[in-house]
Amino acid sequence: MIRALRPTDILPYVAFCHQISHATGESPPVAFRPVAVLGGFLERSFALEPGRESWVQIEHGQISGLISAKRRVGADVWDVDQLVYLPSADAPRTCMRLLKHLLAAASDDGVQKVFLRVGAANPALGWARQVGFIHYAEETIYHLPEVPSLAHTPEIPQMRPRRPADHQALFQLYCTAVPLRVRQAEAMTLHEWRWTDGWWLHPMSLRFLANRARSDYVIQMEERASGWLQVDRRHRRLGVLTDAREAIDVEALVRYGLAKLGPGRGAFCAVRDYQPDLAAALEEIGFRPIQVDALLSRALAKRLPDLKLVPVRAS
Repeated sequence: MIRALRPTDILPYVAFCHQISHATGESPPVAFRPVAVLGGFLERSFALEPGRESWVQIEHGQISGLISAKRRVGADVWDVDQLVYLPSADAPRTCMRLLKHLLAAASDDGVQKVFLRVGAANPALGWARQVGFIHYAEETIYHLPEVPSLAHTPEIPQMRPRRPADHQALFQLYCTAVPLRVRQAEAMTLHEWRWTDGWWLHPMSLRFLANRARSDYVIQMEERASGWLQVDRRHRRLGVLTDAREAIDVEALVRYGLAKLGPGRGAFCAVRDYQPDLAAALEEIGFRPIQVDALLSRALAKRLPDLKLVPVRAS
């Protein structure tokens, strides 16, 4: 049976986490970290986080799988951020049932698209395809253990802070640098792209004041954007997108981002499979790949209102 996670499921949930931690070889097991387990349970069972939905497959009081999704604020999109199941002969059935249940709930809620991220070696990748998900890209997470102190910040010609009017130019850069298969899954229009960009909640002029943890920089050549650097100081992450037709020093661009992050703690950078130049630049600096994920999406049909013929009375 698949149903929403309830507050009364605390004991089965703890047992499930304990089994998962032992099956994955995690040390110390999750079961011995009560704060993390309790926090995750309360968040899911009491719906403490707005827009989050969680379901479990449970039989005879035992949980064998859990799926959780979060709605993007203001958009008809869900992101599946957790899909966990016990490794067993019944795992494919459990996984596909959970995904189908989530898709049905998303459709009932008016959601138009669902995104899923799983490990590239995870067998759930094949099971997700069987229920209609499309594998549109792979993403490798690179990690630098410690950001070094730089004697000086690299100079990047034609680079400046992002302006409120740059969204159109950056969307054009996105259309140039990102393959069609990815744009078809993520964003084909300016409106869709602005939701994935992450600057949609506030006007740009206010966003810079509201979120000082993130800074964006644009390389502008003539009338168009040729490069885009995102610096997220809160999560120590860099984002890089460049036009391969332009002679941009990607390594210098990454070093500029590291200078803006500041020395000390490590840094992360996500690289899609269509960004070989970025991967080479990161490895030259000392970043190493730590995780490879498959990115999938599933479009849901829009529900149209029923059309009815009604008589027209002559006046």
